[in-house]
Amino acid sequence: MHKPWPRRHPPADMGDGGNMNGLLGCVAGAVLLSAVACTAGGGPSRAKPSSRTSSTRAALPRAATADSGQVVDASRTNLTAKLSIKDLPGPHGMFTAAVGRSAATFVWESADGRLCSGSAATDGGFTSTSCVSDRRDTPFSVRPTLVPLLSTYTFAEVHVFGADREIVRAVTCNGRPVVVRRLPPVLDGRRALYAFALSEPTAGRVTVTVVRGRATATEHVELLGGHLRHKASCR
Repeated sequence: MHKPWPRRHPPADMGDGGNMNGLLGCVAGAVLLSAVACTAGGGPSRAKPSSRTSSTRAALPRAATADSGQVVDASRTNLTAKLSIKDLPGPHGMFTAAVGRSAATFVWESADGRLCSGSAATDGGFTSTSCVSDRRDTPFSVRPTLVPLLSTYTFAEVHVFGADREIVRAVTCNGRPVVVRRLPPVLDGRRALYAFALSEPTAGRVTVTVVRGRATATEHVELLGGHLRHKASCR
């Protein structure tokens, strides 16, 4: 079974909107895909760490529908312009994993079936892309399992994971629901994709309830803020 790529720690909390100071860290987080290519100018903005110690973290607030659509369209356009020909989306296009006030994160399969991810600001202030080198780098599991595919922090802490041979019913943090996007499947329709976003780096792990045939089971997705003790935590 393919071993997940190592994580990198996220940068200081930068929030989800406003002026991105030209760069949101150029994938200033942990990307679980390889062959990262970043194009940006300037340096990451720094904000004072939050002093809140609440035990759960709500999903990233979404902008109004019209504004959200505009953010997705502009971000996708800027991201696509930076891609090499071989990393362009295949016939199914890009899937929106998370949307902020002025940036969005996407995942997609290239024409040759490789999994890719990327984030971009609406004003072109930053873009980041990453693709695995071979579609065999993310093989379909022989047993029911969750497959971590992307964990990153730019405008939010964003996670994308696959579910092989099982269906995700809910994601919770300390028993409270986390908003989850179900994305179009990949690997010739065999792997279901799911994504969720947290407004700040969060410690611990979320609980994922899955269905395998007629049985229900629980699994977990590790979060990025394990070293940030002042941040919220999921247990």
